Amino acid sequence: MALSPSDLPDWPHFIIQSMADGVITVDGEMRVTDLNRASEKLTGFTRQEALGRFCGEVLQSSMCGRECPLKMAMSSGEIISREAVLTNRFGNKIEVMLSASALKDDKGNLLGGVETFRDIAPLKHLENERRRLVSMFAHDLKAPVVGMAGLLSRLLRGKTGKLKKDQISLLEMIHGEMQRLENLITNFLDYSRLDLHIITPVRSAVQVEKECLEVINRLRPQAEEKDITLKLESPQDIIVLQADPILFQRALGNLTDNAIKYSPPESIVTLTVRDLGEEVQFAVQDQGPGIDTQDLPHLFELLYRGKGSGQESGLGLGLAIVKRIVDAHGGRIWVESEAGKGSTFFFTLPKKFNFE
Repeated sequence: MALSPSDLPDWPHFIIQSMADGVITVDGEMRVTDLNRASEKLTGFTRQEALGRFCGEVLQSSMCGRECPLKMAMSSGEIISREAVLTNRFGNKIEVMLSASALKDDKGNLLGGVETFRDIAPLKHLENERRRLVSMFAHDLKAPVVGMAGLLSRLLRGKTGKLKKDQISLLEMIHGEMQRLENLITNFLDYSRLDLHIITPVRSAVQVEKECLEVINRLRPQAEEKDITLKLESPQDIIVLQADPILFQRALGNLTDNAIKYSPPESIVTLTVRDLGEEVQFAVQDQGPGIDTQDLPHLFELLYRGKGSGQESGLGLGLAIVKRIVDAHGGRIWVESEAGKGSTFFFTLPKKFNFE
C-alpha cells in the first residue's frame, strides 16, 4: 500500500541530524531554524535552546559581523568557505572550517541559509607535526649528505695523498651519486615547505627578460653537452611583474631543465614570453618524444612518473614544485603535447599579486 505524503518520513530532518559535521539553518532574518546533534556538541546549545535565536548568539564565530559567511552566501548566491574560531557557550574556542550557502526554493526565492562546520583541531595538530618533521629533515637529513660530499671532494683533490686511477674513478662515481641524493633531498624539502606554506613568495619587482636570460645562460652549458640550442623569444618592451625572483627562476629553470633532459641531441628548446595585459604567459617548448595522453592530467602530481620518463632519473618532484610556485603567485599552469611531436609547458603569472 502506497504511503500518503503525510505518512512519509521527514528525510531532510533525519539526514541533517545524522551528519557528522555541524549543520545550522537560518531564515532571512538570520534566526536559527534548525540545529543538528553535531552542532549541539560544538556550540553547547541544545536544538530547543537555539531555535529562534540569532545565529551569532549560537555560533559566536570570529567571522560574525561584516564578514559573516552566511550573510555573504545569502546575498551573493555563492558557496562561501572560511576557517574560523567558534566560542561555545562554555567559553571554549574551537577552530573550524565553515561552509555557507543560500537556501532557495524551486523558483529561486531566498528562504534563508545553511552553514556546515567541522572541528579542524586534529588537522591543525597534524599540520604542525608535519612542519616539525620537515624542519627536522632540513637539518638532520641534509647535513650529513652535504658533509660526506665535502669529504669526498677533499679526497678527490688529493688532500690525503695521491690516489690511483681506479680509486679516483670510484670516488667520482660516489661523489656524483651523493650530489644526486642531495638534489633529491633539496627538491623534496622545497616541495614540502611550499606545500606547508613555510616558504612563501617575497614580493619584488621582476624584470622578465633579465630573469629569463639568467635562466637560459645558467642552463646553456647543460644544453651544449647535447648540442641543444636554447632560444628566448620575448617582446621588445620591458615587462615587469610582482613576483619572488628566486621562486620565479626556480619554476622557469625546472621547466627548461626538463625540456633539455627529454629533448634529443641537436634539437631546439624555446622559451617564449607573451604580454597578455594583466598577466604574463611563459611557454617552454621542446622537440622531444611528447607525453602520453594518459599522463597529461597527472604530470604535476607529487612523485608521478609517466610512461615517457624512460631512462631519465628523478622522482617527478620538479613539475610538482613548479605548480606549487605558480599557485603561490596566483597563476595557472598547463601542458600541451602530442606523442612524437614534443611538448610545451605554459604558465601565467599576474603582473600584480597580493601574497598576503
